[in-house]
This record gives sequence, structure tokens and C-alpha cells, in this order.
Amino acid sequence: MSSSIIMNICSDAIGPRSVHRKALLEALAEELPVHSIRFSSKISGIETQQHEGSSIAIVHMENGTVIKAKVLIGCDGVHSVVSRWLGLSEPVHSGRSAVRGLAVYPQGHGLDHCVRQYVGSGIRAGLVPLNDKEIYWFFSGITPKGTSLAEDPEDIQKELLEHYAKDLPPLYLDVVKHAELSTLTWAPLMFRYPWNVVFGNLSKQNITVAGDAMHPMTPDLAQGGCSALEDAVILVRHIGTSFVKNGHVLLPKEVTGVLGKYVEERKWRVALLITGSYISGWVQQAGSGWGMKFLRDAIFYKFLFLKMVQYVNYDCGKLDF
Repeated sequence: MSSSIIMNICSDAIGPRSVHRKALLEALAEELPVHSIRFSSKISGIETQQHEGSSIAIVHMENGTVIKAKVLIGCDGVHSVVSRWLGLSEPVHSGRSAVRGLAVYPQGHGLDHCVRQYVGSGIRAGLVPLNDKEIYWFFSGITPKGTSLAEDPEDIQKELLEHYAKDLPPLYLDVVKHAELSTLTWAPLMFRYPWNVVFGNLSKQNITVAGDAMHPMTPDLAQGGCSALEDAVILVRHIGTSFVKNGHVLLPKEVTGVLGKYVEERKWRVALLITGSYISGWVQQAGSGWGMKFLRDAIFYKFLFLKMVQYVNYDCGKLDF
């Protein structure tokens, strides 16, 4: 994998703002009643039963627990059991993989809070300061399907420093050296074909999906988590509207229609996000020839990327109940 550097972008004027995943999860969890979340729980099977004219989802867990629900929303990631039950196509390999980690500087890293990106032949890397002591960083490269990826954190760090990222600037390498090893991951970048989202079965009876379970995408627009939060707001709006309209009761006979409205509202937007993310990654990592450089520098960054940023800026609206 060649890593000759052709671009270094540093801009804090536009683009996404990063939030520490732990802080986000804690903020969301604090809004739920105690013991609402069961950790280390995996689904082994799903079935439905009819009860007094309505459908009940029955979820079987690997530990033997059985959960019955009026509505089942699968948010179980890229390899979702719920999406498989719905009959959605499996996510496919994008041809690239990514290493992601968190660098920690106890005394402070001294960098300004802007995004730095390094683009080379077949690679892309970046640094995103989260606060004065922590930096989120990533490295992605073209990796044919079947390529063996290191799993041990120390091996991942060594592979990057000695091989894949060795020609990157000293600043980037120093950040990799400061990585908190427990945060290091190296995995293939997966996505679901956008037409399978638009025309696939995203809901059935009282079961649907959200987040990566519905629309896995490459991270090139940084919209994976953001679009999942959009899903949550819009899904709650449709369910809540029905709930309030019917005297604060969720009528089983309306659930199928409610979930159908949610799917209709979401499928085209997330299909376009999947497409935009894939194109963004492909253009920036396709190569360093003059043709690709012209496409990337003169067309993508000056025109297409600005359009994508505008599409990313999305207002979900308010929840009025």
C-alpha cells in the first residue's frame, strides 16, 4: 500500500463536530429508568405470534431469556439479526478497512481544535481533537476482501507505525503512539447497497430497524451515528403521535402503519447518505494519478463535497409531546 502524501487539510470552519462516544452513551442512558438496559445480551432468534388480532414479537436471547414486545426496533448493528429476519440483504465489503483509536495526552496535546486530514495513494488518515487531552484518529486504506487484519491492539499499532502509516507526517505518527490500546480497532468498512434500502423490507408488522441495522454506511461523511439519532427522533415522532392521538395508548392495529410511515420518511434520505459516503471515500482514496487528482481537487472538494455538507445538515424537527 503506497502512502505518498498529496494533501493535508486543516479546517475548523465547516464540517462535523465530534463528541466522545462514552459521553454520548452516558447522556442517553441517563434519560432511561434504572435497569432499562441489559448489557452483553445477544439475540439468537425472533418469532411473531398473533394475540387478540395483534402481532407480538418474541425475542429469544442467547442466555435463554425470552422477551415479548408490542414493537421491536432492531438497533443491533451492521450484522443485525433483526434485519436478517426482515429479509434485508447482507452488508457488503467496500474494499477498504479502517483503524480507529483514541490518543490520550495527560499533559495536553497542544493542538488547535480543527480536523486534519492526510490523503495519499489508496490511503486516508485524520486527526480530530475531542478536547485538550484526547484526540480521535483514524486510518483507512484499500484492502481486498479476505485480507487478514490484525486484531491485537499492540499488533495494530505496530503495523501502522512500521508499515501502513510510516510515511505520514511526524504529528500523525506521534498521535498513533499515544493511542489508548484498549480503543484500537481494525475492521473492514461495510455498507448496504442503497437500492436494497429503498426497495427492501425495512419493516414488517410490528418489527423494524434503525441505525446500522437499517443503513450501514462507510464513515466518510461521519454520518453513521448522526443518522441513527435522526432515526430515533423520527421514529418517536410517528409512534408518539399515534400514542397521543389515541388517548396515550399504542393501538396494536396502528403499529404496522406507524412503522411504515417511519420507513417511508427515512429510506430515501439514508440511501443518499450511503451513496454520498461511498463516493466520498472512493474519490479521496482512488489513487494519485493526474485524472483522479483533478477529480478530487478541482471537482469533488470544490463542488460535490459542499453539496454533500449541505445535505448532511438536516433538521429532524421537534417532538411536540
